[in-house]
Amino acid sequence: MRRREFIAGATVVAAGARHASAQAKPERIVVMTWGGFNAEGVEKGINKPYLDQFGVKVVLDTGSSPAERITKLKLSLGNQDYDVLNIGDGLFPLAIKQGVLETFDRSSPNLSNFKDMYPKMVRPHWATCYFSAVGLTYSRGVKTPPTSWADLWRPEFKGRIVIPDVTHTIGLYPVVMGALAQGKDPKDATAGFEMLKRLADLKPIVAKDTDTIMNSLESGEALIGLLYKSQTFTIQDKGAKVDWVFPKEGGIEISWGYGIAKNSKNRPWAERWINLAMDPKIQPYFTSWGNYPGSNPKMLANLEPKYRERADFTDDQLKRMIVLDHEFMSDRRAEWTERWNRIMT
Repeated sequence: MRRREFIAGATVVAAGARHASAQAKPERIVVMTWGGFNAEGVEKGINKPYLDQFGVKVVLDTGSSPAERITKLKLSLGNQDYDVLNIGDGLFPLAIKQGVLETFDRSSPNLSNFKDMYPKMVRPHWATCYFSAVGLTYSRGVKTPPTSWADLWRPEFKGRIVIPDVTHTIGLYPVVMGALAQGKDPKDATAGFEMLKRLADLKPIVAKDTDTIMNSLESGEALIGLLYKSQTFTIQDKGAKVDWVFPKEGGIEISWGYGIAKNSKNRPWAERWINLAMDPKIQPYFTSWGNYPGSNPKMLANLEPKYRERADFTDDQLKRMIVLDHEFMSDRRAEWTERWNRIMT
């Protein structure tokens, strides 16, 4: 009996030691995200105050596409090298299905800012940090400004409509918008693809990336196109004579957020980093960088007047913001992509 008690006691002590080790301050944590301006914003806006406050260095892994980040996490499950995943809303369903994210512990004291966020922006496995709305950006030279998704199909815009390629993050959104333009549910693929055929007849400019969409509208090559509210301000700052409209059917929410990598060795420190990203004094960095509003509405009070105007959505717009069923679309991505290619080519 004494021997069994000794072994049991030793096991408890060993387990406690492992737990204590897991909670110890690491030298660094690793965040998977984008490079470029995004990385610069994260470095200045989150990583520096995180290092100052907690004394932990943050390494940014920026060498992979969003889908590749999910694959890397999957391959690292046995010996996880990463701590935080940053991707867009459309790919989180894939990350969840692949089992590469931890579930948030909402009771954790390390996630104190979650209580102040827009409720719908905190999910079990990920939380939005910043967001925007996809609407219609159009030239001020257009005689009758658009008010509806249906206006994208106006004949006078033939050859001067810019839409994203199917490989783009919002590449399938014209299908959704086609359904909305017909007064249908965003999931109505029949209505959506019928409208995509009509859009193909108008010979749209198909852009591989957001920069190309922006350049087409800035140069005047396109008179109208799909673009985020935030990016419309970006090209206005460059001199583009364009405006943006929140369609009467509703703008489509697009967001980017963070989740904790499954089997992260530094979970408490990943929580602290994500919590800092939701801080109302930190989120204004994303507005100054990309005109994005933050998921914590208290951040609006910390913005300069210029940026507050850019980041603010009215209560009515927030109510009418369309949040797509990304799991539904993810399950049909291959099929919808094939149909898109058949129509557009």
